[in-house]
Amino acid sequence: MNPALDLRKELKYLYSPSARAVQLVDIPCFQFVMIDGLIEPGLGPGTSPGFQEAMQALYGAAYTLKFMSKQRQLDPIDFQVMALEGLWWVEGGDSKSTEKIIGHIRC
Repeated sequence: MNPALDLRKELKYLYSPSARAVQLVDIPCFQFVMIDGLIEPGLGPGTSPGFQEAMQALYGAAYTLKFMSKQRQLDPIDFQVMALEGLWWVEGGDSKSTEKIIGHIRC
């Protein structure tokens, strides 16, 4: 079997950018395990039961894909599951708003 694919090392320019200079980078096309959702009003990611369930589902799917890929008969691939990434915004307000937090979460 091939050594584990480490995208964090292969794509170091994306995951460890220079703190000294602004750079324009081309991002390759990726596929993600992703959840779109809303956090319950008045809660944040750390206190939302829905967010916790979404995290469990995301990581469960990511690790299932990892182990299924690793055990393929033809061309097995082992890879590290990447860290969680998220895109967050508050609908109709600033970050101090009590409106719903909307997010795209992927790993």
